[in-house]
Amino acid sequence: MGAVFLTPGANTGIPDCGRVMVAVGWEPKGAMEIDASAFMVGADGKVPSDEHFVFYGSQSSPDTSVRFLASSPTGSAADVQVFEIELAKVTAGVESVDICVTIHEGQAKGQSFGSLNGIFARLVDLSSGQEIARFAPQTVGMKETAITLAKAYRRNGQWKFKAVGQGFVGGLAPLARQYGVDIADEAPSPPAQEKPATPPPPPAPAAKPVNLTKVTLEKRGQSVSLEKKRDEGFGEIVFNLNWNQRPERRSGFLGGLLGGSKGIDLDLGCLWELDNGFKGVIQALGNAWGDYRNEPFIRHAGDDRTGAMAQGESIRINGDRMSKIKRVLVFAFIYEGVPNWAAADGVATVKIPGQPDIEVRLDNPASGQGMCAIALMENDCGKLKVTKEEQYFRGHLEMDKGYRWGLRWVTGSKD
Repeated sequence: MGAVFLTPGANTGIPDCGRVMVAVGWEPKGAMEIDASAFMVGADGKVPSDEHFVFYGSQSSPDTSVRFLASSPTGSAADVQVFEIELAKVTAGVESVDICVTIHEGQAKGQSFGSLNGIFARLVDLSSGQEIARFAPQTVGMKETAITLAKAYRRNGQWKFKAVGQGFVGGLAPLARQYGVDIADEAPSPPAQEKPATPPPPPAPAAKPVNLTKVTLEKRGQSVSLEKKRDEGFGEIVFNLNWNQRPERRSGFLGGLLGGSKGIDLDLGCLWELDNGFKGVIQALGNAWGDYRNEPFIRHAGDDRTGAMAQGESIRINGDRMSKIKRVLVFAFIYEGVPNWAAADGVATVKIPGQPDIEVRLDNPASGQGMCAIALMENDCGKLKVTKEEQYFRGHLEMDKGYRWGLRWVTGSKD
């Protein structure tokens, strides 16, 4: 039996198949910055919490029943972004999972869904790989920059799939607010007011708003896949590591007796492997700085030996040559001082032009281990996959063995 082709407002039953996916796609794929999102809403049309808003920046619902995938499990190249839904796990208070698509800054750029062809949403049974239903709305003349394509919803104890195709003026942030999501947004400063005689009591702490400009990889093994926003590649990819500033060194006779406060020298580096099998390391130790324009297309931006640089240390990766790079394992190691990752409180940020920042915090520190593999960046069939590792090792050799890199290590030093 083939897929059911739905018209706006039509619905079809979802078989009791456990896991389904709703995939969305459009043409041309690279013409605009487009994002898909899923809102898990209750009977009032609002999300129970901000965590029930699933998108590239928050890729799983609290009950893990809805997950954002950057590529299709069926291998279909037409599927641009995908949501996997495990229907039996959806929280009882959630009545509908609405699948929406938005154009980033569409109004400011004069873009709308009227410029796209072939936009669709399709429902697939993941247990068999069979397509259940498909919906392709007519977008000719459409001026909206957001659209609710379809929804999976409960009706009398059964799950159904409905074609919607309803346009919405505004991008992802105003759409999310319609569903009750608290979005972090810059607001103009309020006008100055006279100070009251008695200050009001402090307000109750509010839930942290959703940040649409940053993806935080919170757990080991969590990853995000990014597509190129331009034809030639990803542009300059900057991997930055920052940590707490060094404490000031005690001075004078008493400070000398007490040994001072030397602090920790935290160094950033990476293991790299090219598509031709060549491998190597980039780090300040041994002055292995790398090369941005030539192989390995990776360059260390400089060593912060003082700990006073507010921007920490960075590695630059030539994203326009990403097709030549197979994988990059970014690491940090404590060159001097007691291995105390908790005191360092390190945070790494990956910055890519036209993409949300990717943040990796070193929030599960291991004592006594001087080396930390922070994140693995891989060329995943043209996409850039970034995975949080945060695995701790005694040194370079143990980390190399852990990731089966196969380099030969000798003792080195900084000049």
